[in-house]
Amino acid sequence: MAGFMIEDLESGKVQQFHWNDIEDLPCDGSATLLDIRTEGEYRRGHLNGFRNIPLDDLREHLDELERDKPIYVNCQTGLRSYLACRLLTQYGFSCSHLSGGYSFYQVVTQEQQTARSAYPCGMEKL
Repeated sequence: MAGFMIEDLESGKVQQFHWNDIEDLPCDGSATLLDIRTEGEYRRGHLNGFRNIPLDDLREHLDELERDKPIYVNCQTGLRSYLACRLLTQYGFSCSHLSGGYSFYQVVTQEQQTARSAYPCGMEKL
């Protein structure tokens, strides 16, 4: 799968966005923000503004998505969002998926928060 992803990224079949792009995603309705994890995963935490349609149900909801808007897709690790982008692209949508997924985003942002609340030695700032 890694080989397919690399080939598709290099050829332009699939686009990616990264954890540090999330704050700059359009939240004004000009794009669709899509979380394709299971409902349980979504309930345990999700990115603000992302609508949940599990990957297994995506084909049944294609008519609810606007073809003239870019779609930003995320999942837990990046694999399912890659698969969703391949599917969506085949149906004429323009989409990008979150590199590393929600779990990577959480780790990076949590480390940033921890770094801001601790001294370089690791001791918490009071």
